[in-house]
Amino acid sequence: MKSQNIRTITTLTAVMLGSPLVVFGLQNILHTPDQLSIPGPAEITRSPETKRPEIRVPLGTGEDIAQAIASLPADGGRILLASGTYILHQPLVLDRNDIELSGDQESTILMLADHADCPLVVIGPMETPPTRKVSGIALRKLILDGNRLNQLNECQGGPCDNGGISFIRNNALTIRSAEDIRVERVTTRSARSGGLVLEKHSRRIHVSDFTSHSNHFDGFAAYETEESFFTRLYLHSNEAAGISIDLRFDRNIVSHARLENNGSQGIFMRDSNFNNFNHLTVSGNGAQGIFLAQANDQNNTPCTGNIFSDLKVSGSGGAGLRINDISCIANVIANSIFSLNKEGGVSEATEKLIAQQNVSLN
Repeated sequence: MKSQNIRTITTLTAVMLGSPLVVFGLQNILHTPDQLSIPGPAEITRSPETKRPEIRVPLGTGEDIAQAIASLPADGGRILLASGTYILHQPLVLDRNDIELSGDQESTILMLADHADCPLVVIGPMETPPTRKVSGIALRKLILDGNRLNQLNECQGGPCDNGGISFIRNNALTIRSAEDIRVERVTTRSARSGGLVLEKHSRRIHVSDFTSHSNHFDGFAAYETEESFFTRLYLHSNEAAGISIDLRFDRNIVSHARLENNGSQGIFMRDSNFNNFNHLTVSGNGAQGIFLAQANDQNNTPCTGNIFSDLKVSGSGGAGLRINDISCIANVIANSIFSLNKEGGVSEATEKLIAQQNVSLN
């Protein structure tokens, strides 16, 4: 205990004298060494470019990353992870503003532990319904591996939507009740639910250079999402859809994406309005390439005002593009090629539901 007291006094003295910041965390100051959860201090430096606080986390566990995030000052900062695999036994939650979590190129992996049965990374508050927004969070240069073959449930603790954290699916990455978020050069794979899921009124989300594959359900799903931009996506080999947008997905842009070899649709969409989809390659998907519908028998949840341009849709198990409900009006497709789709290029519930300009149907 004597050495602990000396370390505590030394730490507090150094901070008061203006020495380089060293954060030991509250547990390190108040408890004896055998009670510590982290094997050492987290050193805060300053980025030479931005002058913002930075903490480098050596290879370890999700608990080490969470402790580093908690150690950042109130105005946020940057967490830098080493190359290698970090094992997570519980969700890594980014629910503070202005936090960046960045890996070492594409060689940093966050992997869910066997039988953890929980989400991997969550950006936003965990409570449902959320009572606040988070903003200014960035996730860069990471692989998020849900280890789905060693998980039992779609939601933590068993049945979904049964209170608490069970409202959040065991996705590789969940973004909820969040604004001004950036996800760049990230791969999500092998999640027990979805790869990337947006929900709970998120807006101005920017996702680029993103890959999602081998997930139990969709590569990318979004609900209650608006004014967001998704570009340079590679969504393939997921058990369900490449993209599933279902519930007030409005005024967004999806561009320069490849949606290939997914179990159901390339894009499944309902209750989605005034979006722009451009420069997409949609190929080899098990059902339709693109499927537009209303939600069940609710004709107030159509897909309307969407623009599809510069598409290549081929090899679908169903139609290249299917308009399934007569409520889905005022959509446009232009400058696109449909080929070798099992049930034809464009299929409509009734004639002239979608305007077509310079469309090749082979």
